[in-house]
Amino acid sequence: MMNRLAAQTEKWNWRARIERIRCGPSSVSCDHLAFYEDDDCFIRYRKAGKGPPIVFLCDGPATLEVYDELIATLSASYTIIAFETPGNGFSVPKPSYSFSFQKTNDVIARFLRSVAGEQSILAFSCGASYAAVDIANRYTELCSRLIILQAPSWQEELKWRKRRDPKGLISTPFVGQLIFPRMMKPRAPVWYELSMAKGPAVEHFCTCTAHAFDRGATFALPTMFQNYLVGEKAPFGVPEQATLVIWGEQDASHADTNKASSKSLARSARVVTLGHVGHFPELEDPAGFASLVAEFTANLA
Repeated sequence: MMNRLAAQTEKWNWRARIERIRCGPSSVSCDHLAFYEDDDCFIRYRKAGKGPPIVFLCDGPATLEVYDELIATLSASYTIIAFETPGNGFSVPKPSYSFSFQKTNDVIARFLRSVAGEQSILAFSCGASYAAVDIANRYTELCSRLIILQAPSWQEELKWRKRRDPKGLISTPFVGQLIFPRMMKPRAPVWYELSMAKGPAVEHFCTCTAHAFDRGATFALPTMFQNYLVGEKAPFGVPEQATLVIWGEQDASHADTNKASSKSLARSARVVTLGHVGHFPELEDPAGFASLVAEFTANLA
């Protein structure tokens, strides 16, 4: 109950915030921007290219502004859709929105049906990967294949959550929502330095994220820890779709994670480990990622 009540803080001033986003600089900050809206949420997304759809879910605090190179690399062969979940970036939860595992994924499934159509390749990262796995199980028509990025088994992800919040402050209702917004902007560069391979991508991510926070972006990590990544038993089944798991070894936040446990997420999972990238393999090396995707999708009609 306390977790659900604390989640309501993410929805304050939702009407005014949607209006500011729709008419403000975050509506023109990058190419191919559009908005999806229903009774539960307002979602900012990018859509470009032609061919089989690949859908990416932004892994906060990163926002859509860091997807330029990935879209340019893949859009000649695929329809690329990238979106921010409600509570993250410039997507807004409405009063009826639930941050619980299944209800959140139901909203994502509605977005996919409306914007991507059926038979998409879902390429979700870290904690969001479990949304892709759940949707692949419960809405099989929406997902042809899975690309899982930086995500181990559910139990290993819970250990990762504990390492990221060792004192339990972010995971404590109201306490997390109170302290985390004050930490977001100064802590984002620390997160990128920890989780990414050293190089120019780190500075680019830091700059884009700082600008996004200055324009009013949010990152509902406490609410996700309290409502989404909860329960010792995995809240999803094992999908049948062909699955490619990609790990970037330069991600120090997952140094102690059992990466082989990713195989438990799908019946036919191939695990690829890349030594030169970190937490964002698709964004740190779009060309290398594109080669893996081309191989993975070679027999698509």
